[in-house]
Amino acid sequence: AELEQEREELEQENQQLRKENKRLRAKIRWYEGPHTPPSKEQSDQEESSSSDEDEDDEQPRTDGGTPGRKPGHDPAWRPAPDLDEEIEVTCDCCPDCGEQFDESAGVSPRLVEELPDPQPPEVTQYNRHHYQCHSCGSETVASHPDCPDEGQFGVNVIAQAALSRYDHRLPYRKIGDRFEQLHGLELSGASAWHATERAARAGRCEYERIRHRIQQADVVHIDETGIKRDGEQAWIWTFTTEEHTLYAVRESRGSDVPAEVLGEDFAGTVVCDGWTAYPAFSSELQRCWAHILREAEDAAEKEAEGEAIYHAL
Repeated sequence: AELEQEREELEQENQQLRKENKRLRAKIRWYEGPHTPPSKEQSDQEESSSSDEDEDDEQPRTDGGTPGRKPGHDPAWRPAPDLDEEIEVTCDCCPDCGEQFDESAGVSPRLVEELPDPQPPEVTQYNRHHYQCHSCGSETVASHPDCPDEGQFGVNVIAQAALSRYDHRLPYRKIGDRFEQLHGLELSGASAWHATERAARAGRCEYERIRHRIQQADVVHIDETGIKRDGEQAWIWTFTTEEHTLYAVRESRGSDVPAEVLGEDFAGTVVCDGWTAYPAFSSELQRCWAHILREAEDAAEKEAEGEAIYHAL
């Protein structure tokens, strides 16, 4: 009787664990379902790995392992950079007893990579001469390729400001601080903003040229990713063909964005995921195979009938 009661208790516990397992698997599918991009899954794994490493840092290792590469692992070397200068480092006498050296017994080369000292800004005054045509009366102001049409900052300042903002993600105030620290150039946050605006205007013609080429393409891959812009939710849209890629940052995630970029009469095929904005924009759709395979894999885990379909795909 005692064994029978213990068996019943174990069966009840087993049923409860099965229910809990089913609930947790459903929760995992919700957060890591077929529509979760691999980049997000990788990010979550890295965060989890980082957390584990932090915990490991707090506690000494008990498995007897040591940090670093394991014995027998092939070394990884950086490729040697090209030399800009070669300096012979010699010594005339022994530092211990003062005996004079006759000749070197060997050479031990050491490559050192160093940054040059930060350079102050170059200040150039362009005296632009004005001319008036005696024939037609039109006035002309002479131009110089290094003299900008507006503002007091040259193209390198503008380019570095744009890189600092959009590649390094620095606030405008920090961009000004960086210029002052590295070059002694006084640049306010407002001036940094104006520099990025000038960079945008300079690239507008090329941007529109690429957009026109994409509008004429037979197949365009589109995707959108959420970002924060000045603390507010926005979306960075990517439009890609075999030859071009165009980015568009918009506050909308709706079908109005592809209609704006590609044109409402776009006749090509859109390769995309299952987001509702795409069928609202076009009926010529090709679902992304990565999403299809993830959805098929998810279906195979839920239903036995789906496994054959997943392996067939």
